[in-house]
Amino acid sequence: MRPVVVVGDVLLDVDVHGTVDRLAPDAPVPVLDVVEEVSRPGGAGLAAAVLAGSGVPTTLVTALADDGGGMRSLLEPSLRVVAGRAVGGTPTKRRWHGPQGPLLRTDSGEGTPAPGFGATVRNGLRGALEAAGAVLVSDYGRGVTADPVVRELLAAAVDRGTPMVWDPHPRGSEPVPGAVLTPNTAEATAALGLIDEDGDAVGGAVGLRDEQGCRAVVVTRGERGAVLVVDAHCIVVPAVAAEHGDPCGAGDAFAGRLAATLADGIDLLAGVTAAVEEAGRFVGAGGAAAVRRVEGRWTQV
Repeated sequence: MRPVVVVGDVLLDVDVHGTVDRLAPDAPVPVLDVVEEVSRPGGAGLAAAVLAGSGVPTTLVTALADDGGGMRSLLEPSLRVVAGRAVGGTPTKRRWHGPQGPLLRTDSGEGTPAPGFGATVRNGLRGALEAAGAVLVSDYGRGVTADPVVRELLAAAVDRGTPMVWDPHPRGSEPVPGAVLTPNTAEATAALGLIDEDGDAVGGAVGLRDEQGCRAVVVTRGERGAVLVVDAHCIVVPAVAAEHGDPCGAGDAFAGRLAATLADGIDLLAGVTAAVEEAGRFVGAGGAAAVRRVEGRWTQV
């Protein structure tokens, strides 16, 4: 397998599980007696960790906050990390679960790149890109992909012919020309300023390809698979059924598998087909909530 470089914003995901057998005396809310807390990389960190766990040599380029969050220790040594400094604390999503399911999600931390971030990672990013078989840009809207140095190096990689998959975010930056864009239906319609209750994946893909100068656009549609628009062709790739699964993280699994297949020289349609299959498998195996570190690598259990 050829190496893949993942560029983007890292989050920390924490699942807090417990039991509930009483209400708080000062308010009519349940009291969660915590039994277990599970921490794992989120955002670009999840995409990189899952990719590395599948055996792909992976380098993650990101911004990390020095706030004791332990993110670097979660990522290394299962993958290589090139990091500049982030400010505002580690972006953390905590999901609180009782016996009957989720109770609440709380978000904290900003995790935006500090001034001079691009200069800090310039040499490490350049070296990683020169050796990469493909690049996955996992944009979670925190600012890594907006850095001008990062964008310059990403554009140069595309110009050299390195395949690039760009997984966008509503608050993220525009993809560099020549990337393969992988929005979901909502992201595709929102990017075009559309309100489409039917989720016109084909129209969204065609519109984004024309507007962004992308090599291709793949609109992911969950249980309905994906729509690939490349050149003058529109191809529907059906999904693999995944019953009783958790879709959280499916987009990261999809984009990572697509980047890995392109790195190995597989054509785009075959890559999208493999990515749809991987996303279905990932959902059926429990989604991101089932990702654990086992013997030094992140995998679903």
